[in-house]
This record gives sequence, C-alpha cells and structure tokens, in this order.
Amino acid sequence: MKRNGISTRAVLLLMAAALIVTGCGEKNTGLTVKEPVKTGAVPSAPSDSGINPNDSLYNHFILITAQAKEAREVTAFLDANLSKADKATADRMFLELEQYYDKHLPGLNANLTEITTQPGAADKLSRMGYPVDFNKIQGDESLKQWLKNQAAGKLALSDLQGDYYWKVDYAALNKAYSAYLSDDLQQYLTIRAVESDVKATSDGSISITRDELGTRLLLAENYLTRHSDALKKKDILQLYKMYLGEYIHGYRYEAVDDNSMKLLPEVKQSYERLVKEHPDSKTGVIVRAYLRVLKDNNDVIYNPGKEGESIFGDPKAGIAEFWGSLDNRVQEQFPDSLKPTKK
Repeated sequence: MKRNGISTRAVLLLMAAALIVTGCGEKNTGLTVKEPVKTGAVPSAPSDSGINPNDSLYNHFILITAQAKEAREVTAFLDANLSKADKATADRMFLELEQYYDKHLPGLNANLTEITTQPGAADKLSRMGYPVDFNKIQGDESLKQWLKNQAAGKLALSDLQGDYYWKVDYAALNKAYSAYLSDDLQQYLTIRAVESDVKATSDGSISITRDELGTRLLLAENYLTRHSDALKKKDILQLYKMYLGEYIHGYRYEAVDDNSMKLLPEVKQSYERLVKEHPDSKTGVIVRAYLRVLKDNNDVIYNPGKEGESIFGDPKAGIAEFWGSLDNRVQEQFPDSLKPTKK
C-alpha cells in the first residue's frame, strides 16, 4: 500500500509553511473482533461545581479517554469541544490523546491481525486499493463498518510488506486540531504529519529525495531551536537523529559508485546546497564538517569488498569515524534538547 493522505505537493507546502474497538457487528461473516481488555478503575464523572471551565473540560476529557472503547469516541469529544479550551488546556488534551493512542493501538492491531487470519479476510482487504477505499470491500458490511469506525478515530490503515496495521493519522490530527494548539504543538504536528504521510525511509533505503530529507532535517531543527522547552523535544530530537543518519550515510544502492567507491556527485551536491542555503543552521554545521571529511578522502566512502562476497567493504577510516560521531555532534548542537522539559 502506498502512502495515505496529503499529496506530495501538499506535503511540500506544509513543510514550507512551518520550516480499538468494538466487535464487527456479528453478522454472517465469520469475522470476530475481541473487546479490548480494560485495566484500572473507571473514574466517576467529575463535578463541575466551583472549578475553572477549562479544568472542567479537561476532567471530562480524561473520563472519556478512560471509558472509550474506540478512538472515535475520544476524537468526537475533541471535535466538539477543543475549540472551547484555551491553548494550554488544548495542549494538555492533545497530549492525553497521544497517550490514549499509545495504549490503544497495540490491542487494536492485535485485533486486526486476528481478523486478517480468518478465511477470506485478507482477500477482502486487498480489494481496498490505493488510496484506501473501504467501500470497495464487498459482501462483508461488518468488516467494512469496523474499518470505517477505526478510521473515524483519526487512524490510518497502512501495511508493511502485506501486513496491515493501524497508525495515528497525524495529517488528520493536524487538519482538525492544529488551530487550537500552541505554536509548539502546531509545529510538532506539521513535522509528524509530513513523516506520517510519506515515511522518509522504506525497506532500508531513503524513500524521498535527499534534498527533501534535508528539508525535514531543517524543519526538525527549527522546532528544537525555536522551542527551548518544547513539549515534544524528545520525540523530535529522536526523529532528527534518524533523519541525519539517513542523510549522511543512508547509502544503500543509490549513492555510491560501484567501481570507484566514491560518493555520487548528485549526493554531494545535495550536501553543498544545504550548506550554501542554510550556512548558519546547526544541520549546516554538521554537514559542512562532513564535506571536509569527504574532501580528505577524495569522496571515497568504502574500501573494496571481498571478491565474490560484497562490492563494498568497510567504510574508510575517516568516514567511519565521522559516522560514529554523529550523536555527539547532535548533542553539541542541541544541548537544550537534552534537558528535562519544565512544562
């Protein structure tokens, strides 16, 4: 299945702007979905007497998340009420939504796995096509409605080598809730929406252009530097490190000449463009240092491999040393991101 959601053009515009579970109705399908196991006591309804309206709204939302069996129950409450909250309360509610997803998705995906192992289910799912259209499922209204119910909770159905799974649809969250959140979480949602729509890597290699990956690096950098006490800095720092590693040494198949072991000119030119266009960026500092290492090694990345075993051998010593230093270089550039969030 290819990516869901916004188009490539919309992704680029978005980046530029910001640099579960009830059973399928038990009809004659043979498909069954287990109810999720609820743990912990369900709190009683909060009393609104004498408390701030924002606190009352938040308390009501916490009750909803504790009782909800499907994500759509939680997002329906947010759809109707998030606009009534101040930004600080809206931020708290959004963070609770993410925590709900974290707890909810494992059970939901276990249900989905069980469904796909039942006779005929995988074939029905394969008929959805791309973009996913649940209406293309024929002869099983229960399955179709169950899928629609999960998607209504702002979840996206994806697949990994034929295995279906639900993931958070950050593009949908961004569209629905961004306007009510703080600048911190608005920018966070932009970053996550871009990655959710088109993953930077697939099957062990970069699935977007290296220039696009560089733009994502700068978008994440902007978040980390603009919000010194960011609510989601740990998540975005981790994403930044992943992007940087792929940008610097994601060289599977398409980046190194098989004969000379040299970096292909178009890859090096991507590095040079980033440094030229963003010379004062923290990412630019790291990439500029890498260009110096490339120059010292005449752009040769690997030693020759053993004949009959591998074309490429180990990376050249200077190259390997730089790759191994990336974490330290990131820590040097983003010291504030390592400190605990005060909020």
